[in-house]
Order: sequence, then C-alpha cells, then structure tokens
Amino acid sequence: MDGPELFPGDTGTLSLKLRQALVRLLRGPYLDASSSDNVYNTVVDNQEELRTRLSELFLTLVIDEDRKVALLRPVDMPEPHTAVLQRQREMTREETLLLLRMRLILDRHTGTGNDAVIARTDILEIIEGYVDPGQRDAKSVEDLADAAIRKLVQERRLLLPTEVADVWVISGALPLALPYEHIGDIITFMQALSDASGELPEPELPDPEQPEQPKLEPATANDGEEPA
Repeated sequence: MDGPELFPGDTGTLSLKLRQALVRLLRGPYLDASSSDNVYNTVVDNQEELRTRLSELFLTLVIDEDRKVALLRPVDMPEPHTAVLQRQREMTREETLLLLRMRLILDRHTGTGNDAVIARTDILEIIEGYVDPGQRDAKSVEDLADAAIRKLVQERRLLLPTEVADVWVISGALPLALPYEHIGDIITFMQALSDASGELPEPELPDPEQPEQPKLEPATANDGEEPA
C-alpha cells in the first residue's frame, strides 16, 4: 500500500521495521545482537522513539551495550491497571540454584573473550548437591536437571545450544535477569536456598510470552567462598 498505512484502517505512525522490532521486544524474553535480522541494532538505533511508545504501556527499555542485549522491564507503579503485562512464572528451586551458579560461571568469564559454557554433567552435579540425601537417587536428580534444562533452553533462552551435545552457552542476558551487583550476594542466596529452614521469597523470571523482568531481592553479604 502507498504511504505509511500498512493495512486498511491503520492509524500507526511507526515504520514496518520499527513495529516488527516492538513486537519482538514485547514477545520477549530478550533480544541480542546474534539475531540474523539485526533487530537488536534497529532497537538501539531507534531507542528513543521506542521508549516513548513503551512508556504508554508502563514498560521501560533496558539496553546493555556491552553484552549487546535489549529487554523490557515493567515500571514500578502501585496504580490500578498498571500491571497488565507483569504475569510471571515462578522458578523451581532447581532452576533458581542453577541460574545462580550459572551467573557465577558467567562472571568468571567476563573479559576473557571466551563463551561461558556448562554441560549436562555439571548441571547434574550442581542439583545433586542441593537434593536432600534421603531423597537422592540418580533418576530423580536427572529428572530435576532435565526439567530445568528444558525451561532454560526453550522458554527462558538463558541456555543456548552448541554444536556439542548436552553442552550449552550461558546467555549474556543472564546478568539482566539476575541483577546482583556483588558476587557475595549470589553466594548468600544460594546458601540460604540450601538451608531448608531458610525463609526466602521465591524468585521469578518473566513469562516468555510477556516482557516483564523479575524482581529478585538479593541478600546483603560479604564476599566469600563459593558453596560446593
């Protein structure tokens, strides 16, 4: 069709390219520079215009130019009808522990130029270390690990496939999903999760169909040794 109108009755003013980028952001969970269609670059180049549109939906655009990742977060407003896009899925305890350990691994690789990778055998070892010894058997640990892997690969896209079977690259978007500023905070949270008597809020990550981000409340702690 001639002119800016993309379909009959269209009253929008954004170009087709920008509308497609907006839809991809809303679809979530994030955009990165590895996409072949350059949507990330479109978002970066037009971020001010997109921010204006997203503000209408009580959403803010977050861009990490170092990691080349873009995602959406809901604004914090207590007013009625401002939380429409904040439906979240709770993480299982195993997902939470795995993501926290993955965050530690990713931080160790910062500045090395190498991808941070994790294998299924590593994931099994991590989860086994936090399973009640009285309920631990090889099959149950494998089931818990495989369920967590499926969610992190297919829904959250925080584990990215490699050419090697059962080995994944840890996504650079993970620090935005778990926004801890101090490594000691991560370790403290993991230690608290391993304590059955610990009372903790259940962390959440965004539903892949929604653009919201989790609000983890990291504990305050001094840096320490990583738990086994």
